[in-house]
Amino acid sequence: MKARPLALIAKVLGRKYDVTVTIAGQIACTSGKEITIPVVSGDHAEALAHGYIDHEAAHVRYTDFSVQLTDNFAGDLLNILEDVRIEQAIGWEYPGCIANLRELTRILVEQHGAFKPDPSHPSQSILSWIMALTRITVLGHDSMRQTRDSAEPLVRQILGKHFNQAVQLLGRTGTLRSTRETAALRYELMKLIGNVAQEQEKGQSQTPQRASGNNGNTGQGNQGGQSPQKNATNTNGGQQTKDGGMQQASSQPSRHSVNGASSGQQTPGQSGASLETARQAISEALSGKSIGSYGNVGEKLAELLCQNATESLFNGSGAVAPRLPSAQPLRNASGYDDISALRVHTAALRARLQGLVQASKQKRSTPARVGQRLDSRVLTRLRVGDTRVFNRKEEKRAVNTAVCMLLDSSGSMGNTTVLNKMGIASRACFVAAEALYSIPGVRTSIATFKGHDNCVFPMVGFGEKPEHGRFNITGSGGTRLGHALWWAWGELCLRRETRKICIAFSDGDTGDGPVTHAAIKRMKESGIEVIGIGIQDYSIRHYLPDNHRIIKNLDQFTPALLELLREKLVA
Repeated sequence: MKARPLALIAKVLGRKYDVTVTIAGQIACTSGKEITIPVVSGDHAEALAHGYIDHEAAHVRYTDFSVQLTDNFAGDLLNILEDVRIEQAIGWEYPGCIANLRELTRILVEQHGAFKPDPSHPSQSILSWIMALTRITVLGHDSMRQTRDSAEPLVRQILGKHFNQAVQLLGRTGTLRSTRETAALRYELMKLIGNVAQEQEKGQSQTPQRASGNNGNTGQGNQGGQSPQKNATNTNGGQQTKDGGMQQASSQPSRHSVNGASSGQQTPGQSGASLETARQAISEALSGKSIGSYGNVGEKLAELLCQNATESLFNGSGAVAPRLPSAQPLRNASGYDDISALRVHTAALRARLQGLVQASKQKRSTPARVGQRLDSRVLTRLRVGDTRVFNRKEEKRAVNTAVCMLLDSSGSMGNTTVLNKMGIASRACFVAAEALYSIPGVRTSIATFKGHDNCVFPMVGFGEKPEHGRFNITGSGGTRLGHALWWAWGELCLRRETRKICIAFSDGDTGDGPVTHAAIKRMKESGIEVIGIGIQDYSIRHYLPDNHRIIKNLDQFTPALLELLREKLVA
């Protein structure tokens, strides 16, 4: 199965999420309102780009950016929790995102080794465990089970008896409804870590007393054949008693299964190295200093997209998808002085098109062997054993067509006088737009292209009534037909009509031949029929040898267009 082009994915998702998605440059970033990704290629390029758009669009839609992130443990913790909340929210609104983001996490973990904590920053193990646990329980990202299981033993040592309380707090992640609620949960988790730090300090101050207490009871610990563990069945987790005796922690850990957290045994004692690691982790978490960014999904995706970025220049190929041109507002357009004369051409073309459509929609009756109504005209066939005597009407499909017209307004087209190429092309485009607008089931879009790379100028949107004040324009610059065709491809691919047609009005050769060929090839592969109308020039036949007509004046336009549309307008 051929991968869907990244440019089309970006266009679809941008409209779907009501955000601006741009493919440009060499970096991936977001401003809070606009998402930018580079042209990328390579393994998993589509999944990474799709996931980046899904993830960042979720931030744009659901995150309150007035809640500031800080470059420390607390900031990373807030971002991890907020990532889970917004991915859950966008999954509720757009269920297709659930599978996309789950696959994205799998690729990041299994293919790119993401989210491994840095051993030099033990506090990252806490973040790793929190990230894995919440993504497994809330989002169903089972690919992070190994990440959770690897981090959990150290987190148990760090949090001690507060481990289960942390699990319970994290169980509320799936109920968060705003960024401020996420920040409140972060506050409670930081408070819990603060409590752990206080108990560590208290334990350090009691270490000498514990040592003396243990030495004093050494000779009595195993009397009666009982082990220290058995003597310590009624303990308080290692806290010193009033009489100075040190009680051991129970060797039977409490097993739990709260919100999917894995169960395991907590060691009855900790080595000096483990204790030091736990203290360092807590100290880092509460220090307010940077511990190295951890768990930032958007940041990791942006890094991978930049690594896979290709040439930012438009080349029509060479990447999972080319960069689609952007639409810019059309300026300096005016109306026609000869609009009455143009309406005569419009009426003639409209009548011919309606006749063409009507003929295609007529139901023809044919004799059949099975049916509910006899055809009296063919009953004599029974004499010779021919049982085709039932009347069957052939069903015709209604018109359901999207048409995108591209008007060349390059410098060679000249000005808008009737005798110049620009005048002929723009008037022909207007006549076609008005005539097609009156045909039920046909939706038309029109744009012009000048000498600007990666840029077109829409004149009429699908379903809009064409106004002649948008068509009287002056030519300038070179001929970038290929760029315009790529834009039309993106627009037509988003339409749901059964037939899709692109009509290009142009004179002379294009300045982007390879791009034009690539665009026409992709349009044909996508089921879009491309028609060329050459304006006093035969260059268009090099690109569309079987689907073009050349006109010298406006009078030749109606028969030329009708001939091209005869088999294409109706599905």
